[in-house]
Amino acid sequence: MNFRTRMVKGTELLPHLESLADLRLSIFCEFPYLYQGDKSHELGYLKVYAESPDAMAIMGWEGEAVAGAVTGVPLVSEAAEFTAGFAGTAYPVEQGYYIGELLFHRQFRGGGRGSVLLEQAEAHVRSLNRFRYLACATVVRPDNHPMRPSDFVPIERFLRHHAYDRMDGVTTMMQWPELGGASLEHVMQFWVKEL
Repeated sequence: MNFRTRMVKGTELLPHLESLADLRLSIFCEFPYLYQGDKSHELGYLKVYAESPDAMAIMGWEGEAVAGAVTGVPLVSEAAEFTAGFAGTAYPVEQGYYIGELLFHRQFRGGGRGSVLLEQAEAHVRSLNRFRYLACATVVRPDNHPMRPSDFVPIERFLRHHAYDRMDGVTTMMQWPELGGASLEHVMQFWVKEL
């Protein structure tokens, strides 16, 4: 494994937005997201990470190829659909840091690369000394979904392995166009890890 990583923040992110957008489009069309994305929309979304204080991306390369990335932003900088989910919980929004995605192209999955990126992201957030917990969200799909691959490995196993706890009853709804074009609402389940 010739895996190397680099954290990029602020304007350093700008040259990498294209690679991150391509990564998101490639991965999110797969189950469980089944997202039919649009590159201009992705680039607009990712600009938040270049403009938000304390946002970051850790890029991972295998040789010269972008293998994957993890992104993060203070939870207060996320969309209202996300922050509203924490109302009434023991986790004030201003104390949270949101892990936006942890994505790898299929050929680079396994071998511990995801753990490397996530652990680097967590270490970075701890070094900021401003956040009490990390949060992330996963899309909820039934086990018998017709597009679920037989070899599908749920991300929830990875999250539990890294000490993230499912926040029972703490969800939000997000809408996006699925493959085939229909724009549907989806349940997103929150997970949390105390720092």
